[in-house]
Amino acid sequence: MTHAVVSAPPLDLDRLGAWLQAQVPTFHGLRNAQRLVGGNSNPIWQLRADSGRYILRTQPAGELLKSAHALDREFRLLTALHGGAVPVPKIHVLCNDLEVVGVQFYLMDFIEGVVHRHVALPELPIGCRRAVYGAAIDALAAIHCSDIDALGLADFGRPGNYFERQFHRWRQQYRTAMPEGDAEMERLIAALERTMPHGGHPVVLLHGDSRLDNLMFAADVEAAPRVIAVLDWELSTLGHPLADLGQFLAVQELPADYLLPGLAGVDRAGQGLPSEAELRERYFRAMGESPVADLRFFKAFAMFRQAAMSAGLRRRAALGTAVAESALHFGNTMAVFARVGLDILDRPD
Repeated sequence: MTHAVVSAPPLDLDRLGAWLQAQVPTFHGLRNAQRLVGGNSNPIWQLRADSGRYILRTQPAGELLKSAHALDREFRLLTALHGGAVPVPKIHVLCNDLEVVGVQFYLMDFIEGVVHRHVALPELPIGCRRAVYGAAIDALAAIHCSDIDALGLADFGRPGNYFERQFHRWRQQYRTAMPEGDAEMERLIAALERTMPHGGHPVVLLHGDSRLDNLMFAADVEAAPRVIAVLDWELSTLGHPLADLGQFLAVQELPADYLLPGLAGVDRAGQGLPSEAELRERYFRAMGESPVADLRFFKAFAMFRQAAMSAGLRRRAALGTAVAESALHFGNTMAVFARVGLDILDRPD
């Protein structure tokens, strides 16, 4: 969820344009490329060409952590989902030839819409904020209801022990990025080990980074909030559905004065925002399931994972593979995520 700017590869427009024109029959006449805000860990560009507007998503420049920034997985997933119940942009081509721009990238259609960057939705009238959250929850349920066999995604991730595997992965990433350790993060790791659920669980397609600002809404959002594209699938896999729900709910518990403001201490009802209980109820109703009473582990785990990502961002800043000032600023806030995770575990659900 870190929105610091990562270091982008330089684009040779002549070379890129020639490659795209040779690979995509409908593409021709590349004019310019504009770097866009967002693309948390993978830079994104808007391309303007004689044939229209497109989005280019690239890996960042420089050294990458193992298994991070895997655009080939995103490409496979978006290709499988396009045209189905989960709205995604049409994707055109994946490039693994590092001679073109120096990193892996893919090209997809540009979609005109609105992305809400602030969970309090201050840019919208109070009367339509609840409906925006309702549409977001419905989009999450649509992802989890996807038929992974019919989509050819049954091997998109390992089916069992989701949290054990994810815990090992992100703990390792955190300790690789920050070998000196952090006391608060270590306390959160120990608490998660004590409370981790074991045994069988449903296996669904996970977005992996479920947040409001990874959704694009139709421009007439005030009339009828409608999700027209689910974005940023870098962390998608197969796993436990409550990992996504926990993520969606946990980021709202960040402090209201944090760099990426949450809703802690905000009068949700007074601001026209649904309570967590309302969001839970809508999700489980859409899934046709009985509500899970205690979501503390799932929300705290989401905060742990965000903290590990922040540690990785700090490492990239130190290595010079991210714009140092902004990346280091966000990377140094790892403790915020760890503290919120511990607070979630410490209080009654």
